[in-house]
Amino acid sequence: MAPSSSTPDHSTRSARLVALALGIPFLLILAVLMAMPFMAGDETTLQADGPVPTQAGAELGGVRFSGTVHQWSVAGSVMIDDQREAQLIFQLRGPDGSPPRQAMRVPITFSMPGHDMSLSVTAEQTGHDRFTATAPLPMSGSWQMHMTFSDVTGVLPFDVRG
Repeated sequence: MAPSSSTPDHSTRSARLVALALGIPFLLILAVLMAMPFMAGDETTLQADGPVPTQAGAELGGVRFSGTVHQWSVAGSVMIDDQREAQLIFQLRGPDGSPPRQAMRVPITFSMPGHDMSLSVTAEQTGHDRFTATAPLPMSGSWQMHMTFSDVTGVLPFDVRG
């Protein structure tokens, strides 16, 4: 009796297994790549570039930072004075390296993880690419600064010494 044409032979079965073994991971990778823009978080961590040395106006030190939030390149510092007031100064550049084309205000929130403590300020534009804000931080410890651009928030953890 001749083999049925509906029964695959050994080489056809092997080819199908190889196609599945290669095709399934390829399709999974493709699906993840397509879904990434929808899964991308709305929060990014700013890079702490180093400490601000203690000096007049920064008696408790501070931190220099940089990073990219949404389309903006941000670089600046948070300095803490002897009254625990944070002085935030930063520069803002677009993807082509140019400053903002129109006046901007940047919402900033300082929060203390593990405590029900946060305060919001608005960084005002003081130059073509320069922004400043001040915020009284009521206690020493670990803080986070959140700066928001177009529903994306840059987060900078920093410490306030006592």
